[in-house]
Amino acid sequence: MIIKRFILSFVITYLFLSLLLSFSIGYTIDWIPEATLTQKIKGYVIEGFTRFNIIKLLIAAGGGTGYGLLYLKPGSPSSPKR
Repeated sequence: MIIKRFILSFVITYLFLSLLLSFSIGYTIDWIPEATLTQKIKGYVIEGFTRFNIIKLLIAAGGGTGYGLLYLKPGSPSSPKR
């Protein structure tokens, strides 16, 4: 269960940070009048997922670890006793 929480919170955090960076102002394709809507969307998505990826990975890993450890149930053992 801890691994599921970690992976889920890691993915959600990474996608949230990528979404925030996808809509940043000042992307180069904004200033090209001939760019189609598809080119702009593709540019924003690629820019959002590839920009600051190491920092986003570290933040998502820290958030996933914190969430996994913060919500441990105190009475439930991780493996059943024999």
